[in-house]
Amino acid sequence: MSKIRALVFDLDGTLYLSGKPYPKAVETVTEVSKHVPVYYLSNNTSKSLVFYTNRLLRMGLPLQEKDRILSAMTFALASIRERCLKNVFLFANPEVVEWFAAEDSMLNLRPSKEETELVLVAYHSSFDYRELCEVAWRLERGADFWVTHADFVCPDENGPVPDIGSFMALFKMATGREPSRIFGKPNPEMLSPIFKHYKPEEVLFVGDRLYTDFELACRAGCHFALVLCGETKMADVKNLARKPDIIAEQVSDIDFQSLIETD
Repeated sequence: MSKIRALVFDLDGTLYLSGKPYPKAVETVTEVSKHVPVYYLSNNTSKSLVFYTNRLLRMGLPLQEKDRILSAMTFALASIRERCLKNVFLFANPEVVEWFAAEDSMLNLRPSKEETELVLVAYHSSFDYRELCEVAWRLERGADFWVTHADFVCPDENGPVPDIGSFMALFKMATGREPSRIFGKPNPEMLSPIFKHYKPEEVLFVGDRLYTDFELACRAGCHFALVLCGETKMADVKNLARKPDIIAEQVSDIDFQSLIETD
């Protein structure tokens, strides 16, 4: 493996679970951040970027700049602006809707069925049945359909819970529709801000999932370190045609010092 000049960490299942850091995860990331830039990337869009910024800072994780947090939400918002869309029905938790509204006051995030140009589905953990119906009715009328990511489940200390991939299956059964755009991992677009400064082979992504984290690394051409403290277990790795560059029980077990390029 070539020397690493930038590190990207997944959050849920990699650095913490249900908001509780794994042992020595904070200390490990803090130490490595003294030598190379550290970025964070998560598919979880149940909270706003403000929430995740504050969570990382409260945990004591290093966050030199706000743009070090890479989120599917920012990519979705940028794409909405590129398309000059104004009437977007956002299926998301209230604080995420508020964040979207604050980022672009020109957006109408609760348009009528007739006005709706786009339905954007985020990871919504507080919806009621009526909101599901509102999405379905707009999809039936032909509104475009995007999702922030396609994870089937989200990790939780009590066990996996349904995520957007599960919502997608529900809406396909109800309306026959599938999203025309899927942001988030494993879409390699998520790493594009980093690749403006570093070559893919100079980047190490650390995550706990094969079908999102490892798949993203494979598509993007960067290195990958798999931690087994989250969703993936060693039995899941045995039959892979291509193996991760590194496999460790948790982040603190990775020898980053031997991997990074120091001045």
